[in-house]
Amino acid sequence: MTEPSDFTIPEATLTNYVITGIQEGRGPLPDQKPLRQEINAWATNPENVDQVNLFLLALARFQAIPYDEKLSYFQIAGIHGLPFKPWDEKTESQSPETRNGYCTHNSILFPTWHRPYLLLYEQRLYEIMVKDIIPTLPGDHDKLIAQAQQWRLPYWDWAVKNADVPDIVRSPNIQVLTSTGPTVIPNPLHAFRAPGPMGDYDIEAVKVDTGRNIFLLPFNIAKETSRYPPYWPPEPEKPKASTVTAWTEGVRLDDNITDALRGADWYNNPKPEDPEKPEPPKYPNDIGEVVYRLFTREYFSKYSYFASTNYEKNEEAEDRLADFLSLEAIHNNLHLWLGGGGPRDKSESGPGHMSIVPVAAFDPIFWLHHNNIDRLFAIWQTLNPNSWFSDPSEQLEDPKGNWSTAPHTIPTPKTPLAPFHDGQGTYFDSDKVRDWLKFGYSYPELQPWRFYVNGVLDEQEYIKHILEEVKILYGGHIVETFARTFNEEKHEDYIVNVEYERFALNGEPFVIHILIANSKVGQVSNFSSPLASNACPNCEVQQQDHALSTGQVPITHALFHQLTEGDTKSLAAGPGGRLKFGRDVIKRHLRPDFYSGLPQTDRPKEGLHWKVTNLYGEEIPREAIPSVKVSFAQGMAQHFRGKGVISSYGEYTLWDEITEGL
Repeated sequence: MTEPSDFTIPEATLTNYVITGIQEGRGPLPDQKPLRQEINAWATNPENVDQVNLFLLALARFQAIPYDEKLSYFQIAGIHGLPFKPWDEKTESQSPETRNGYCTHNSILFPTWHRPYLLLYEQRLYEIMVKDIIPTLPGDHDKLIAQAQQWRLPYWDWAVKNADVPDIVRSPNIQVLTSTGPTVIPNPLHAFRAPGPMGDYDIEAVKVDTGRNIFLLPFNIAKETSRYPPYWPPEPEKPKASTVTAWTEGVRLDDNITDALRGADWYNNPKPEDPEKPEPPKYPNDIGEVVYRLFTREYFSKYSYFASTNYEKNEEAEDRLADFLSLEAIHNNLHLWLGGGGPRDKSESGPGHMSIVPVAAFDPIFWLHHNNIDRLFAIWQTLNPNSWFSDPSEQLEDPKGNWSTAPHTIPTPKTPLAPFHDGQGTYFDSDKVRDWLKFGYSYPELQPWRFYVNGVLDEQEYIKHILEEVKILYGGHIVETFARTFNEEKHEDYIVNVEYERFALNGEPFVIHILIANSKVGQVSNFSSPLASNACPNCEVQQQDHALSTGQVPITHALFHQLTEGDTKSLAAGPGGRLKFGRDVIKRHLRPDFYSGLPQTDRPKEGLHWKVTNLYGEEIPREAIPSVKVSFAQGMAQHFRGKGVISSYGEYTLWDEITEGL
């Protein structure tokens, strides 16, 4: 292991590391590729015992490679942000004021850049399995090599009903089979562990001036990655000794992640009678629903809106109200739910590694999370094969830039995805990574080789199969409820759209909470990087030309429950017990102040409202963040009971009266 006193990252050599993906293990069917599997199903399958063992041993070895080596876990994780050094090339940052690594956020390149990043990580693990691990193990080496060739990096599907942190991630220690027999080792999926404080390896503390307080996130003292570490008080208040210890030694409060994923903070879910045996929440989180919406027909008007939170305000965009949702917006919420600082307005925990862009990739859970993002991207590509951003009208300015891209660049499919190199000695670009199958992997829903008839792909059956799988995984309770309630007929659908300036607080992350009465029904997260402390006060990057980002919170499900239960039930009671879900009912529920003449018992105490908090529990005054705009739209949805028929959404129109004066 590299000693801190010896630590330097050498300049890139002339020989670039070539990323090809794992090309072994194909077949037996023509064009068949090994699958990246869901980690819970994969890890508990007895047939995968050897693969699980190889993965854990390889990851542990990967994390122990000296940090001054280019192909170490430390340096590859550092590509995403800190320690802000070039990787596999000799360059300087094109946007130093933003303190960005190479990663692309709020950019149309968001999904494509992360694809070769995952390939790099997966390929390194495979190389370590074959070259370093298998030769040391007892048993049939040919069999183990065959298992390694079939292995692909697993993903974690956090959008399924009652999602939980995988058991294989939760355990601090784990048993593996080594050359000396069964051995218990620190679980490399649970945390990344350094031999000393990470500040010795150029990982900096993140200092945040909120205008009222100065907070410190002391990643420099951490020896391990943390999820939901203790709240570090603002300066000049001194932290407790236990807080310093927890940050130094690392803490992973994975039950908090489960609460966030399942919706324990949402809709005022009742507390379980037995805390030791928590039941799934009565009102689940909306992750599955928003993922489901990604795959419904024509939800997005074009690729750029699906791919990124980056928003270019124009007349066309204002007419496409569904476009406020995006794959990146879902990803942003997950980072805060996994790291801390997102689910609750205030808590005893603060943001950990996954919540802060420059250090997120050091947490091993980052790779499982982003592999799921790549899977959702691949599914959407298959359902929308002609949607891309080759046309200039599809291309959006990247206002922030990153290590390799100057601010205000307009990325195209030919923009280099630095620092990743292909077999031709050039950088990858989005066109080169558009087809994931050529890199030797696919996902359970995406197995086209099963749908070949006489050598020709039956596209209709293949797409039908994908939609069936999507509906089973993510349609679930919501689709069943509305299909039954409205007898498969069209009905009103309601969404809250949010736009905000990504740099409204000088790049600090923040959360926009959407509430109805006392119930939080969703949030939009700004997952961003703070400006450098030495950035010039009036620098162009900091101003960002008021670049906008977007998010969306569907609230139809929340409204349904609120209007069919409790004090508000009378509002929606129609003839013959049929639910009334139209404009008058919704207006009365969301804007009760319009009906102040009604008795208090006939209306909720308060309707739709919103607030903004930073990751330290402070509510941000609206005058400090005037760029946040919340709008309300009504559309139409139609749901079906049959497993092969996907839902439809559309016909959205702004309903300004609902958000007037909020």
